Amino acid sequence: MRHDLLDGMPRLIQAGMGVHISSAQLANVTARLGALGVVSSVGLRTIVAEQVRAGDVDVIRLAQTFPIKQYVEELMEFAKGGQRHNRMVPMDDLDPAKSELPKRLSTIASYIEVMRAKQGHYGKIGINVMWKCALTALPSIYGAMIAGVDALLCGAGVPMELPDVVSKIRQGCNLSYHPLTGTSTSANLNIEQDQLAGFLQKLHLPHMMPILSNFAFPKRIMDIWEREHNGARPFAFVLENHTAGGHNAPPRNKVEFSEQDDIERYFDKVHGLGVPIYVAGAFPTGGSREDFLYWTERGAYGIQVGSRFALCDESGMRPDLKNGVIAKNAEGKNQVGTSKLLSPTGYPFKYVPLEGTLSEPDVYNARKRICNRGYLLEAHQQQLPDGTTRETYICPAMPEKQYMRLGGQLPEMDERVCLCNALFSTAGLYADKEPPVITLGVSGQQVTRKFTAREIMEDIMTPEYVAISEKELAG
Repeated sequence: MRHDLLDGMPRLIQAGMGVHISSAQLANVTARLGALGVVSSVGLRTIVAEQVRAGDVDVIRLAQTFPIKQYVEELMEFAKGGQRHNRMVPMDDLDPAKSELPKRLSTIASYIEVMRAKQGHYGKIGINVMWKCALTALPSIYGAMIAGVDALLCGAGVPMELPDVVSKIRQGCNLSYHPLTGTSTSANLNIEQDQLAGFLQKLHLPHMMPILSNFAFPKRIMDIWEREHNGARPFAFVLENHTAGGHNAPPRNKVEFSEQDDIERYFDKVHGLGVPIYVAGAFPTGGSREDFLYWTERGAYGIQVGSRFALCDESGMRPDLKNGVIAKNAEGKNQVGTSKLLSPTGYPFKYVPLEGTLSEPDVYNARKRICNRGYLLEAHQQQLPDGTTRETYICPAMPEKQYMRLGGQLPEMDERVCLCNALFSTAGLYADKEPPVITLGVSGQQVTRKFTAREIMEDIMTPEYVAISEKELAG
């Protein structure tokens, strides 16, 4: 049942979701059972620093295996007795003197999360890198590659530079993009001084898997990668329908999703490009065996399932929120919505209405605006009174005075949410700073009772497949 896999890559992907929803714990379990277990890269610098601050023995042990002493020492400053134990985790900064520490922390945090997911088995582990998080995309990939990650899944943007990023990291070269495609933000990473090229070149290359939502971008990626990156090709495309959770690509007509945005309309054209496809976010039966068979019979290599795993026992979502969503689903009272304004990225964002979360107007209006994590900051050219400009980092979810002082426009702030703090809150961190926001795909409405990751795996891939995989992949 596993002999027909391309380079051993599973036909089921456990999606990389939110901030720590797809945690190392969840990815470890699903990879052991024969899926591609995926961790989310968003917010890892903060999550891992807080784990060190809390004395997490496993995280501290894995940190000590990172091959560069400086990175380890800086992370350990958050441990008890360290000089940063009671200080905030630093944000990215335009000042070169202040920008390197956050990047190093993001790098080692990504390394630790991937290593934690890889422990104790020979299954496959990927990392989901949100391209709109331009300031942490490069260090997240760097740290994951040092850990020997098997796949890089890049979405919420178009990862045009991905082959160049992977190639330069493997050669130990500095990276610089002005700006990173699809963002207004330049991305830089200085790694030559780390002298890890010899180490990295001994590791297998990670599979590159862009997450896209139409035909135009897969075709463009193939053309540009072929022409500008020495004939590089994606291992696979993850085609994500607009019913998927988290960020969705904007609708083609710029107004609302319609038939032209549906994966049924463009799947065959992408399939004709000759690259394997995983289908995501388009499951009438919620991401089941039936959905898997439908799409693989259509020609897909496999499927990616998110919402069912987001609500399973092993996910990083707060138990009270999982229970609340499942209870409302069971009563038939849940309806996943799409907001055009909620996300500071400007992309449509799926949300679940639930009491006590930012989906409620009273909760949204009662909160205090905050911007102290910075994962969705973008560069902005501010016009100064003397006619010159200066570059700033800006986010429309900032406090109003701060946003306007940096050159923002007031209408851009309407209904925006600090997704950084809200999604941390959903995972159980900083709940005192921002109420949570829950994101799920439309398929998530069909989860009406608790499941373990194993039960979901067995439902999609069969108990026989899971048993064989667990035996073959045992560490």
